[in-house]
Formats: sequence, C-alpha cells, structure tokens
Amino acid sequence: MSQKVSMDNDTKRRQLDTGSRAVDKISNLSVNLKYLILERLPLHDAARTAVLSKSWRNVWETHPVLVFDDVFFSRMVSGIDEQAQVSNVSRTISNILLLHDGSVSRFHLSVPLEFPLHKCLDADLWIKRISKSGIRILKLINITPVPYTMPSYLFSCLELTNLTLDNCILNPPQRFGGFRNLIKVKLSHVRITADMSFGSRLERMFLNLCTGIKHLGCQFNYQNNLIRDLVIFSRERIDWRWFGTTKKVHFLGLLLAGSSNSRKDISDLAKLLGNMPNIEDLLLDNFFLRFLELGASLSNRLPTTLVNLKTLLVSFGGDWDWVFIHRVLCLIRSSPKLKILRIWPEIGLSRMHGTDSVAASRAEQYMLSPDFVNTILDELETVHLKEVKGSGCELHFIKLLLASSPSLRWMKISKSDSIGGPKEELRILGEVARLPRASATAELIWTSAGSQDDW
Repeated sequence: MSQKVSMDNDTKRRQLDTGSRAVDKISNLSVNLKYLILERLPLHDAARTAVLSKSWRNVWETHPVLVFDDVFFSRMVSGIDEQAQVSNVSRTISNILLLHDGSVSRFHLSVPLEFPLHKCLDADLWIKRISKSGIRILKLINITPVPYTMPSYLFSCLELTNLTLDNCILNPPQRFGGFRNLIKVKLSHVRITADMSFGSRLERMFLNLCTGIKHLGCQFNYQNNLIRDLVIFSRERIDWRWFGTTKKVHFLGLLLAGSSNSRKDISDLAKLLGNMPNIEDLLLDNFFLRFLELGASLSNRLPTTLVNLKTLLVSFGGDWDWVFIHRVLCLIRSSPKLKILRIWPEIGLSRMHGTDSVAASRAEQYMLSPDFVNTILDELETVHLKEVKGSGCELHFIKLLLASSPSLRWMKISKSDSIGGPKEELRILGEVARLPRASATAELIWTSAGSQDDW
C-alpha cells in the first residue's frame, strides 16, 4: 500500500515538474515574443497574464498594443444600465492607460451601437494620453448614433502613421499643417469642419461618405504628391483640380453616383485617367462611364491607353444595357495588360440618368454590325459578372469576352434572382455554354446571387 502511495506521489511530482518547465519555457521567451502572444489574446485575458509572474506583469504594463474591441465591450456592458456601462468602461480603460508604462504604438477602440460614447467624458483624456505615448496606429470605430468629436490632442500625434476613423467629427486647429508621418488615412462617415491636410507624406487615402471633403483641397496642393491609393465614395461635389497633382496614383476608386457633380464640373473620363499614367487598379461607377465622350466610346478605345491597368472594377445602378456595355468595352480595350475584370450592380441604387433610346439603339447596331472588330485581350485571366439576367446585350458581352481572351482561366457568372424559374435558367446556361472560347482551359462558373463564394 505504501509503495503505491509513493508511486502516486512520484507521478504527481513529475507532472508538476513538467508543467513548471513548460511555464518556465514560456516565461523565458523574449519580450517581443511575449508581446505577440498578448496581441493574440482578448484584452481581459492579456491582462490576466500579469498575475503569472513579475516578468509577465512587466510585459503587460509595457505592451505597446491596446485593443478595446467588441469582445471587451461585450464583457463590460452586458446586463447593466447605461450609467453603469459608462462607469465600467471609463474606469477600466482609464486605469489601464494610467498603469501603462511605456509607449502605445497601436490603439484600437471599437465602440458598439448601444454604448453612449458621447457621455463618456474620459474619452478625450484617452486620446490625450496616447498622443504623448508615440502612437503610430490609431483606429476609432464608432457605430453609435452620435458622432464623436475628436479632441484637439489628435492633431499633436506627431508619430502617427495610420489613422482610421468612423462616425467622428474632425475640427482641425487653424494653423494645423498636417501630420508629419501619416501614410494612410481611412475615414468613414466623418465630418470635416475646416480646411486641413493630412501631411505631405500621405500615400493612401480612403473617404467613405464623408461630409466637408471640400476642406481637403490642401492635401492636393503638394506638387510632389505621394498618394498611390485614392478611393472616394461621396455624394458631395468634387473639385476636379485635385487630380492635377495625383500622377503617382496606382489604385483609383471613384464612386460618385448620386453626387451633386454635373457634366460641366468634370473633364471627360479619358482626360482624367490620362493624367494618372501609373494606374494599375481602377474602381468606377456609371457616374463616370456616362461622361465618356461619344466619339471615344464608338471608336472602341480611349484617346489615352491605360498601359499599366491590371484590375478593372465597375459598379453600376440599374440594369445592363447596350450603352453601358459599350462603354465598359471601351475601357477594356484601352487596357492591354488587363488581367482582372469585375462588374456588379449597386443593390438599391437605380440608374441615376436614364439611357437615351437613340444612343442605346446606335450602340446596339454598331456592336452587332459586321464592321464591329473584336480586340484580342491577351492578358485577361479572370472575369466576374453579377446580376446577369440573360438579356441579349449581356449574352453578347459574354460572347465577346470569351472569344477574345486566350489567357482566360475562369469566368464566373452570378445570376439574377429575377430569372424566371429553372427552365429559363437552363436556357441561359445552355446558350452561354455553347459560346466559343479563345482559351481551351477557360472554366465557366454559374452561381446564385449572394452565394458565399460570390467573389
């Protein structure tokens, strides 16, 4: 009996020794590796590592990444009233920042719908604290109904390289000259109240449904403009003089359907793109396609060849029609290195400007005439067309693409839900399957709208 007890004790000691050695191995990791471990843990769990040992407490207190995300807020606000929510969140974040020793290089605050951020008086102090801590990446996502007004401390974040804001208000100081190190800015539903620049080093700018973007004209006054990625989704009027200095743009996205811009505000699309010869990726909606000069469209090419364009993404409102397809073909044929083509409709967005029946008839006659010469698209590899209903213009467009793309690997066609039953779907699918293909290996993929692999 005593021998059995002794054996059991030996086994337990070995297990404890093995566990201790495992803990020691983790504790002996370098500080940088420990930081990586903390980054992959929810904030509450990362904070608990401080009780493991003195070395782990030091790691937690100097960890340069603080992420207050949905998981954090769900634990802090669940099942309590609004006042208690504000108190819990304020006390916790403030204490973490108070005890934090060292720099905060990344700060992420993702505020859920039900949390009243505008009633949280300590929020401005959090920005003040990180503005003095060498903050480089700041992300504040506010999906509450009330926009959060960024305090003036934001504009003293001299080391900031990446800024992401959602549902905020920017009130720049009068003499603010821009962030000296900012490279990327992403704003969504942000209101800008006065003239400002993000700085001369900015390379990537994304604006989604922001107001007051007219105040960003200063950003485009730099003669050596470094912006490479520029995406603007807006309903406001654009000052087209901005694009006089954007010659280094590689990715351009302009989604302006429903904006107050008019034909007289803008030079034609060909001139706009001609000023940006380095474009590799282009995202447009039919706001711009309708500004293609009629002569350029019917000559099949733009006056300027997009020699570097590899990806073309086109969003449109309404249904496919001959004029729309013809203008898309004009862009495609002006892009000899095009590899990726995606076309999809904006759900809930009707065609902002109806297609002229004379123009539609003219485009149809020209595209179906014997004189219409197809162009070989040597480098086109993948195509995705969405909301296809099987109309004559859609099928003709598919036919042209299949017949002119010897390098095509696959074409994905996402059908419209408005197709009238399985019999009609089989008819359309049969017509598409019989179309000749320039690529012997091209795969046709037929999917339902909204399927998980839709992109």
